[in-house]
Amino acid sequence: VQKHCVKGMKVAVRGRIHYTQWTDSEGVERYGSEIIADGVEFLAWPKQRDSAGSHTEDTDEIPF
Repeated sequence: VQKHCVKGMKVAVRGRIHYTQWTDSEGVERYGSEIIADGVEFLAWPKQRDSAGSHTEDTDEIPF
């Protein structure tokens, strides 16, 4: 996914969220979460400004 995505790109992720809880070496309780993806669909490229200042959406094909 990292090779094909850019900031602001819309994606749909199928999968689950895994939550964890632990105590660090200083005794502080910490929490974390991970997304375990079964599939990812690339939906839309981020909107960009054209020379006139209006928003356009890049319609290039996704490279796969």
